Amino acid sequence: MALSLLRRSGWATTLDYLMGVPEFAAAFEKAPMPPWTYATGYNLWGEIALLKGVLQAATRYEGLLLFTGRGRFKPEVLAVFLLSFLPRCWRPTIVFCGEAWEPNTGWRAVLDRIIVRFADRAISRYALLSNDERRLFPLIWGVDAAKVRFVPYTCALTEENMQGCVETGTYIFAGGNSFRDYAPLVEAARMMPEHSFVFATRKLNDYPNLPPNVRAGQVPTDEYVRLLRGAALVVVPLRTGTYRASGQQTYLNAMALKKLVIVNDALGVRDYVRHGENGLVVRGTPESYVEALRWALDPEHKPDVERMIACAYRDVLQCFNVTYHAQALISIMKEAIACSTENRPAFESRAVR
Repeated sequence: MALSLLRRSGWATTLDYLMGVPEFAAAFEKAPMPPWTYATGYNLWGEIALLKGVLQAATRYEGLLLFTGRGRFKPEVLAVFLLSFLPRCWRPTIVFCGEAWEPNTGWRAVLDRIIVRFADRAISRYALLSNDERRLFPLIWGVDAAKVRFVPYTCALTEENMQGCVETGTYIFAGGNSFRDYAPLVEAARMMPEHSFVFATRKLNDYPNLPPNVRAGQVPTDEYVRLLRGAALVVVPLRTGTYRASGQQTYLNAMALKKLVIVNDALGVRDYVRHGENGLVVRGTPESYVEALRWALDPEHKPDVERMIACAYRDVLQCFNVTYHAQALISIMKEAIACSTENRPAFESRAVR
């Protein structure tokens, strides 16, 4: 036991999108994991390889920072579920970061709760992406609210992308697949036949009777960014009634590209978008989208639109940047390590020494 504890040192992470931040890269090593992209995800063998990589990292590192939502079968969560059966002195300190877990139904709901119940024994902190999730997560999953933190998400664009020329296009853009509700926005587009809409999503592949002013379909990441940059306005139509936030990356990227963002009042939105200050928050009905779009496109409101765009851009630079996000996670890991050390039984502390 003592040898196992002495050999474990340092921190590792599967949040590879932060390894370009020098301070983060100095604190964390990248855990063994196969290449991942949001566009392609993992197949079954990729998820098994990730699970194996997390278990390997657990034998080498004192702390692990893992992602909550990667993969169909959530291999990082399954790895921690397996680790929870080990004695505490054999486990690393574990922090999970990302969106909250949306509850399933039926037999999968029962299985999920069993997995989370056991995995939670090995998890020291949850770093979630909205205050709404921080409030609801302990109630839904039965975890200790004292373990849950809010960490603002980050814009995913590089400085080079952000500093490029601002383009003012002629179409209204919406994109993304996760927890989206496009039907009200499609009907809003039907009420505005004089405007073009571009939806970068696979969610509308089987939508009946799309209006002629709507172009929809899944696109590669570089094309997605190009369409985002070239839009006149950006709308993020989100599902309501969920228990996890979504869409942050799309509307933060749009803010970084100096686009006015219109988003419906879904879970977690108001941690990032303040109505009338750095964007517009609407009810999510077709009529509310039409009202907001017509207001934003009215030349008389151009000064107000430009003021909101400038405020949103400052918010991304000052509050939702990758360095701030990385520093917040480093701080939470330090807190979790300190708490784990304080709570370790006396015989385990002697073994470490």
